[in-house]
Amino acid sequence: MTTTESNNIQITLPIYWTQVYKTKPNKTCLVSINWYRNAHYHSQNKMKQDFHELVAKQVGDFSCEGKFKLAIEIYYKNSNCDGANIAALIEKFVLDALQEEKVIINDNVQYHKGSSWKVVDQDKDHPRCLISIIEQEQE
Repeated sequence: MTTTESNNIQITLPIYWTQVYKTKPNKTCLVSINWYRNAHYHSQNKMKQDFHELVAKQVGDFSCEGKFKLAIEIYYKNSNCDGANIAALIEKFVLDALQEEKVIINDNVQYHKGSSWKVVDQDKDHPRCLISIIEQEQE
């Protein structure tokens, strides 16, 4: 679901991802740096592609012409998950997708002025991240 408010946009991404296999059972994992560092590069790339597609579908024709910040809100399923690991990987995927989709000019420090994340609540039925892209006033 995408919502826009003035010069901001909010997108929703899952924090669990299922890798679909042709010859063996599907595997679901928590989207986190811990999984990513140990995963096979084919799995890493497939996850990244899937998240890019989810971002692209939600941003539409939104465009940020200058500086921006990200605000990440996490709704977790299990209380033993590590919010920082989730936020770090989601942030990376979102920034790469926004740049690829030409929503932002670049994700370097000249434009991306920071990210914040917080754990909002437990949601066993719909664990997710809400990512707000907040345009900053130009100096």
